[in-house]
Amino acid sequence: MESFFVIMGIIGVGMVWYGMTEGSPNAKLVKKLCENKTPEESKVIEYFVAEGCMVSTMPDEEYLDMVIKKRDGMDFKKMAIAKIGLDEDEINEIPPAMFRGFTFNDAYAKRLANGDWVSSKYEVSWIFFSSTQIYTYVHSFCMDDVSFKSVKTREFFYKDVTSVSTSSETETIRFHEAAKNVERTVTSNKFTLIVPGDSLPVAMESTPEDDEKIQAMKHKLREKKQQA
Repeated sequence: MESFFVIMGIIGVGMVWYGMTEGSPNAKLVKKLCENKTPEESKVIEYFVAEGCMVSTMPDEEYLDMVIKKRDGMDFKKMAIAKIGLDEDEINEIPPAMFRGFTFNDAYAKRLANGDWVSSKYEVSWIFFSSTQIYTYVHSFCMDDVSFKSVKTREFFYKDVTSVSTSSETETIRFHEAAKNVERTVTSNKFTLIVPGDSLPVAMESTPEDDEKIQAMKHKLREKKQQA
């Protein structure tokens, strides 16, 4: 009789576990989102979307390592120069500036234990300086969709640039809670290059090195405007 209750207890626990995981609305949502995805893409989606006390996803550190590995596996500077179509010695008025960071619009997002937010979309930007113009290259990629790639290039004359600055901007995130889509916003750091009637905001981590790059840009911009 005792063994009967033990067996029934095990079955009961199994049924509860099934209800909280594979049979739950959240589990069904994750399964749907992972359809036609690679194992790595599915792992990322599970990291951001799967929820429940019985659910186990990869640790934050593992996800951050995945992002860094993908980011560092691409030579963005080389791609930027090739896309812009200039020789490197033509765009060395001052050292080029590189900014990078997570971007959140239309991306999965998650808050880490330290309070920082991460997302499924990452952005790397390179800014080059010739004697007369500023050239920008912005490359975005998604961890949950390896086929996604967004590349944008722009050119600005020094005389048209009003200012360069840093700011905090609000972005809408793709958030799932209790198997429902929930609209939420997060605040992220941006470097912004401003021209009359337009601006170019790019993701940045806001490090002391980033501040040094921005100060160098401001100095060059003032110098060019004084020469005009």
